[in-house]
Amino acid sequence: MGLLGKLGYSAGSITSSMPQYAIQTYIFIHYAVDLHMDLFWLAFALTIWSVWNAVNDPLFGYLSDRTRTRWGRRVPWIAVFAIPLAISVFLVFGPPGDALTIGNFNLFLWLTGAIVFYDACYTIVILNWTSLFPEMFTSNKERSQMSVMRQVFAVLGLITGTAIPPILAGVLGWSGVGLAIGMVAALFAFISLTGSHEKPEFREETLPVFKAMKYTFSNRSFVIFVAYNFLVQYIVAVALGALPFFARYVLKGSETILFLVLFLVALPVFAVWNHINITRGPRTSAIITLLWVGIVLLGILFVNDFTTGLIVIAIAAAGVGGFMMLPDILIAFTIDADELKTGVRREGAYFGYNAFVMRFAVVAQAWTYTLLLYSSGFDEASATQPPSAIFAIRLLVSVVPLIAAVFAALIISQYPYHGQALAELQRKTAELHAEKKERIS
Repeated sequence: MGLLGKLGYSAGSITSSMPQYAIQTYIFIHYAVDLHMDLFWLAFALTIWSVWNAVNDPLFGYLSDRTRTRWGRRVPWIAVFAIPLAISVFLVFGPPGDALTIGNFNLFLWLTGAIVFYDACYTIVILNWTSLFPEMFTSNKERSQMSVMRQVFAVLGLITGTAIPPILAGVLGWSGVGLAIGMVAALFAFISLTGSHEKPEFREETLPVFKAMKYTFSNRSFVIFVAYNFLVQYIVAVALGALPFFARYVLKGSETILFLVLFLVALPVFAVWNHINITRGPRTSAIITLLWVGIVLLGILFVNDFTTGLIVIAIAAAGVGGFMMLPDILIAFTIDADELKTGVRREGAYFGYNAFVMRFAVVAQAWTYTLLLYSSGFDEASATQPPSAIFAIRLLVSVVPLIAAVFAALIISQYPYHGQALAELQRKTAELHAEKKERIS
């Protein structure tokens, strides 16, 4: 594939990152503070969202694997659901009123319906786009280099989804923010199709649903991976979602500047993580990045001014690249191992079950926020919070991510495809792909 094709496919990272991180970062503070929604109603809405994923992600993954069209298995899904995805983001950020005008229950119903619709559209588009990655790129070096390219676009999406919304909200309102983010996400979903192609040798019959589930969860490397990735996504959700609280109530500064520093520092360090992954492998790289981010964020406990806060965030940002690029590389080798065992490529099933588990990170985030902030005496109507609430916000950005990072590092240290085992897996996978290609030609 040429450079333009790789850039086209990688542009889909903006669709993947921008709406998800905008919602993940601002959904809690927007509904709790701006729309005056009761914290427990909000937590219940986000819990229902994640329960929906118990059906949503594995179902769409299975359907994707079984799809047979002249345009392939994945591409038609992306093309059809890009526009509904744009509409759904607008609905999430644009309820017809706040809790004071339409009541907590009606706002709960709106948020639940809108975010369930959003997640169905997002899952269909991104699961199919992501499923193309292990199929199109097969070696650790190629996957690492492509992952860096994807994450450069992802950082642009992250900046747009986290740093820009507060600025746009002052001009367009939050419903306008949702519309703008949704339209840009749809545009880049279509652009990604210019670099997406499916290999004919992988258009094969997949496993029956219960047999597929059995093989998926009996794959030890996958179980290790999803446990690790759940904690990674929990760290990201908790830390990013807490940064607006931290900026607004602790540092009395701009969350936009915090997010810009975070991602602009992370951007050039992708080259370093690419080198570490190629030379040391994804398992070692994952452990390094977890411990780096977790330990550095402890500095938040001692930050009392905006400048020092920016410095701590900038140092932690050097590890963010590993958080972003390594999960798709690790799951790709898990999918390769499954193909050697079952004889078929099942990216849809693996990304579907992975997404199902990952959504519970949002539930864990919501209840972590609710319990810590509620017990600390946090008052969403006040610009000045009591010391107990300030301490709770500091914990959300520091101690909570560190504990999760330590557990994630212990878990991923058991990932089996490392060193010689990883090299042997790549060799056997290449041989199998050559056999499949020869059979269809």
